[in-house]
Amino acid sequence: MDRVRFDHGARLRSADLAELFRVTDGGLAEHVRSAHRVDGVLLGLRTAVDVGPLRTTVTVLPGVAMTHRGDLLVLQEQYVLTLGTEPATVVLRAVGDGPQARPWLLHRTPDPTTEVVLGRFVPGSPALDPTAPRTAARRPGTTHVLTGRLSHAAAVVSGLASNWSATVTLPQRLSAPPAVLTALGGPTPPQVLGTTVEVTDVTASGFTLRTRHVLPTGSVVPLTPVTTAPVDIIWTAVTHTPPAAVGPRPSPASAGDAPLAVTSAVAPEGVTTMSVGEPVAPLPAVTRPVFFEQQVLTAPDLNRLVATEQALRELHHRTLHGWGIGSGMEVTGAVGQSVVTVAAGYALDIVGRELLLTEAVELDVPAVAGRPGGGAEEFCLTVRRTEDAEAAVRQRQGSCGSGGAVRLADDPTLQWLPVANVRAGYDVVLATVLVRDCRLVSPPGSASRRQVPVPPHVATGTTPAGQTEWHTVKNDAGAVTGVSVQIDTSAAGFGAEPSYLVRLDGERRTHTPGASPQDCLLDGTPYVSSADGKRITVIVPLVSGVAAADPAPAVGPGVITATATVVPVNPVELLDDNLPGLVRTQLSWHVSWVGVEN
Repeated sequence: MDRVRFDHGARLRSADLAELFRVTDGGLAEHVRSAHRVDGVLLGLRTAVDVGPLRTTVTVLPGVAMTHRGDLLVLQEQYVLTLGTEPATVVLRAVGDGPQARPWLLHRTPDPTTEVVLGRFVPGSPALDPTAPRTAARRPGTTHVLTGRLSHAAAVVSGLASNWSATVTLPQRLSAPPAVLTALGGPTPPQVLGTTVEVTDVTASGFTLRTRHVLPTGSVVPLTPVTTAPVDIIWTAVTHTPPAAVGPRPSPASAGDAPLAVTSAVAPEGVTTMSVGEPVAPLPAVTRPVFFEQQVLTAPDLNRLVATEQALRELHHRTLHGWGIGSGMEVTGAVGQSVVTVAAGYALDIVGRELLLTEAVELDVPAVAGRPGGGAEEFCLTVRRTEDAEAAVRQRQGSCGSGGAVRLADDPTLQWLPVANVRAGYDVVLATVLVRDCRLVSPPGSASRRQVPVPPHVATGTTPAGQTEWHTVKNDAGAVTGVSVQIDTSAAGFGAEPSYLVRLDGERRTHTPGASPQDCLLDGTPYVSSADGKRITVIVPLVSGVAAADPAPAVGPGVITATATVVPVNPVELLDDNLPGLVRTQLSWHVSWVGVEN
């Protein structure tokens, strides 16, 4: 790929300007493939099927997508497709060389290098098939990872000293029931061979941890009710929410389009604030100019060239990076001083515009005496885009007495604002200060700074219940000591080896074989024995012993039973070559996993 350069006196050809696009697009596509590994729907592109008396249509709302090879696709206005009488796949594909795109109906397998699947139409259905492989981007989106510890002092819902359960209430309600993984956070009670933790009743608000201690065969389990957990349990709850479908607002006439909330902040000129949660800029115009030999180029032609490339760059930032402070821009100042220093740095606003401060800047604090009554006044130091009308202009004389601007200064604007006047996303907060008598009352605070989000790549998965391919694990003597399964995680798209957490799901209660079956338990704590970015091997060791039966009703007055009923755990009668079939079909054992790549 050649770099385009222009020298004084050289003849500028149409092919030279076209090459500018090819070089820029090629580099950006390679950046997306190697740095982001993203393809699919990035923003908007919601669909709605309208079944009418004469025809059936699907409306695709504006949005942005990325192909597998890294090409950006932009649908700027809602588009209506007429559906036929046969099943078809709705895809987004570039018009010409892009980035403008429109939906298409396909009766063949989509090509992921040039097409992004939006859904599949089944005749007679009031919506696109939700089970179809709509290509949702791996990033962005919101990944919530909550961790915590159930302390040994936490309240127990019910149980005995060797078999108890406790309820965990999440510190915040999540958007969906999370994947929950657990690990022991401390030593187990004495004479315990092993401890298993089962996660049940998972909701968006919490879950229940059911803990069982395995004791040596022949042990007597005291019937001692417990009120607090005898061992610490560390838990991790993970949920991923795809990007909110809040792209450009469709026309008011669109059926089924719920009105969006309007934020109170005043947006810059040309930027809408209609969104769910926070302001969202409209999609920029991406009409790519083309040139021909002997064309007379005008200033608007070249300005459109620059504006299109700038719009694509901003879309890239907005959909793949988010907004906030990328680096630097720390604010320092001593108590009693009347100036602060802002370090050089880089930030992005909510539109995706770059805010580059190339050198440190000193700034006077607001000249205020304070609040009535002598209290300090609070201000936010913000950085924002300098609009074209405000920017310093460099001009040059042209031919025939003409002249005009050839450069606009791109330095961002640093500004003190009262907290209530900050426009979220457009004014990026660098620090908050308290000012009295034109001086700092305390050092600049950083609690309101928002960093450009750099989320880890988090993926979750579950093997199918009743179909997980278990295999026996044997020791050197050939005795069965557990079961294992290899899980394909390649669909998660990990670029390096992630950290995995695993959980065993399925029934634990069963019975021994033979003419006189005895109730027993099969249970173990799974662990990852080997892993890479594409697969993991999970082993569930099965240690033979005994445990208390499920907690009995509370012991009442007059009851003198001093010990609990025990049941065998992982009896040797079940640890044979038939074990994989038992745990797969009768107990429906399967594995839930979470992978985190930093």
